[in-house]
Amino acid sequence: MAIASSLYSSISGINTMGNAMSVLGDNVANVNTLAFKSSRTVFQDVLSQSVSTASGAAQVGRGVTLSTVDGLFAQGSFQSSSIATDMAIGGQGFFMLRATENAEADMYSRAGEFRFDQQGYLVTPMGYFVQGWTIDKTTGERAGTIGDMRIDKTTPPVETELVEVIANLDSREDNELNEVRLFDSWNGTNASAIKPTAPIDPLQYEYTSAIKIYDSKGASHDISIYYDRTTRDNEWEYLITCDPSEDLRYLDQREQSIYAPNDTYNYEDHKGAGALLYGTIQFDTSGNIKEISAYDVPPDGNVDPARSDNRIILENTDSYYSFEANFTGATTNQSVLVNFGAQYSGLTSTTRQSLVSELGAVDSNLTGASYITSETYWRDVYDTNGLQLQGDGVALSSDTIFIEGFQNDGSYASVTYNVNTDAKVQEFLDAVGTAFGCTATIDAYGRLKMTDLTAGNSGMHITNVVVDGSVTGPATQDDANPFGESGVNGDTVINITTSKQKIFSTGQGLSTGGTVPVITANTPWEQVFDSTNTAIADGDVFTFNGFASDGTPVVNATYTVDAVITPTNTGTVQDMLTWLETTFNADAEIDFAGRLVLTDRVADEASATGYHSQLAMTSVSDGSISGADPWGNGLTAFLTLEADVSGEDGSLQGGVVSADFSPEALATTQYANSSTTIFQDQNGYASGFLQAVAVNTEGIITGNYSNGQVLKKAQVALANFASLEGLFKRGGNIFTETTESGAPVTGAPGSNGLGTIAPNALEASNVDIGTEFVNLITVQRGFQANTKIVTTTDEMITDVINMKR
Repeated sequence: MAIASSLYSSISGINTMGNAMSVLGDNVANVNTLAFKSSRTVFQDVLSQSVSTASGAAQVGRGVTLSTVDGLFAQGSFQSSSIATDMAIGGQGFFMLRATENAEADMYSRAGEFRFDQQGYLVTPMGYFVQGWTIDKTTGERAGTIGDMRIDKTTPPVETELVEVIANLDSREDNELNEVRLFDSWNGTNASAIKPTAPIDPLQYEYTSAIKIYDSKGASHDISIYYDRTTRDNEWEYLITCDPSEDLRYLDQREQSIYAPNDTYNYEDHKGAGALLYGTIQFDTSGNIKEISAYDVPPDGNVDPARSDNRIILENTDSYYSFEANFTGATTNQSVLVNFGAQYSGLTSTTRQSLVSELGAVDSNLTGASYITSETYWRDVYDTNGLQLQGDGVALSSDTIFIEGFQNDGSYASVTYNVNTDAKVQEFLDAVGTAFGCTATIDAYGRLKMTDLTAGNSGMHITNVVVDGSVTGPATQDDANPFGESGVNGDTVINITTSKQKIFSTGQGLSTGGTVPVITANTPWEQVFDSTNTAIADGDVFTFNGFASDGTPVVNATYTVDAVITPTNTGTVQDMLTWLETTFNADAEIDFAGRLVLTDRVADEASATGYHSQLAMTSVSDGSISGADPWGNGLTAFLTLEADVSGEDGSLQGGVVSADFSPEALATTQYANSSTTIFQDQNGYASGFLQAVAVNTEGIITGNYSNGQVLKKAQVALANFASLEGLFKRGGNIFTETTESGAPVTGAPGSNGLGTIAPNALEASNVDIGTEFVNLITVQRGFQANTKIVTTTDEMITDVINMKR
């Protein structure tokens, strides 16, 4: 009956309006719920019933039903918060949460009311773990996969790995006239005196800067950098130091044998204690860094920058030099990079070997004489004693200067120059340059300077300088010698000086034919020849006589050549060098002229009571099978290069150096302003306690610790879904994934279409109370109308029943 159908239609309306009222009630009830997302009801009519009409078939509706309840994911407004860990999402995305009992994060929420639990994990009020990434403390990048985020309440100490010191060095400071290197001025043993004094005299440097660094235990230590002008234009030297009493740098095995019984730097014994790194900074004419050099400072404090022994060569992947420090006594030293504001480009260059004479000549024997130049006439050349060479350029009637030694490749070379008082010194320089394959000049101090034409490792050495006073008589101590010690025949007056005494063989090891190329330490014995083309034979016995570095006599010490390669024998010259090092307590090598060279392992000291080497070789001979004698001829003694403790003399060993440094945006400069430290920083710190946290728009949680460090600790992860309406409301501001929502797409805030984080804020409910009240009125009226249909239909049915009466 049609009347009954209207009753059922109205009942469907009442039920549907009731459900709509439930949704409205839920929205209004959660008007103050954090990040609540309101819902709306959508109605649809029920399948209509077909009826017959006068005009044919027609349809009559059977009522209404609830089509769907849609979630409204519109952005809620932000409420400010004083809690640093409160976060709101601006844009798309959900926080990812994991329950304690679950292995994976399967809950999602927009409510960012977070806090730390007792173990330091970031959690919700319900104890769910907020998901994100841990940030690597070294790289500052995300590490690993998404998981629980824990912020440590304390941070362990981190030893310093990088020091940045940017300064301006006053270009108005005058060049030094007499070079006194900073490492020579430093004496770490001053701190061990009964009345301790400063390790360096303030008069020995122009400027100093200090910075604290940290060891592995978190203790701080003062590092001082001293700067001083050199004799070269636009060049400064620097010395990086610490308190000598704190210097516990661990010595390697070789150093331990040299400085026994010490296995670390000892400020009571070692002058170099506290001197961590020495070097020079070369500026261009505009005051920008052009080149930086660096040298390790050994325990004896003698660097010898003219040599390559202590020079540091950077790898092509390095950006800065580094120095070693040790304040804890560990067997591994702490390595610290030092940045002056210029990065190494990775390119090396080769330097030309330069040999500078010990003394220079002057142009008068009177007080106030100036140094000679290449244009000075020989008649105006005097040595430092006021003596003069004479001659007309003809042999036997002129004083002669005889020089012998080796060219770059080790070939023997010599030159005899007959002095002509009417000729310029340049004539002599041309003769020397031609003979030795070099450029011979007179430097600013009147000294003879010989610069190799070929860069890199060089065999160019001068072994003998003889001044023959043919005009004034036989060579005596009174004969003039403008470029060396007066009239001492055989003096090695032109060489690369060193603070460690050296002895050189008179002969050289050569290849087949007794000619260059010269041998090296790695040359097999059967390929070693002397100058007579006699080859070394297996079983040859070398006999050495002399004195070890400490003065111990070495008497008829024999070494037997063993050309057979075994696990303990290389079959090369190196085997003999190793034996010699033990026998003479000195370093042994084959130089680039093929000579046998022994060098004391300890530097001489300037004081009369300090260490002085006694290293000497009185003879070396081969009296066995072959008779070959590459490094001597029976009783011929080695040439001796006495240790020089007077400082740098201008010579420079050829070799490889790190070159081409590029200034950074903030770099050390040499401008005409007072020397000052512009910026300094280091990346170490002591242990600390967490004092505060902060969150940025990328969701990165930063900890502020009591040691002054601000460290990135973690980053919040967000997730989004293809169909937000498909998410399942679990309650407690939690959504879960369904098949309708699709799998979550995760990422960092601000990436992959995800929103950003609003720190110190919470997202409010997106319920609009005004809209809800309007909807409440319309739903109420709809409900009333449907109830009216029911009562009206009931009256109609009553009338039908009354018809029977």
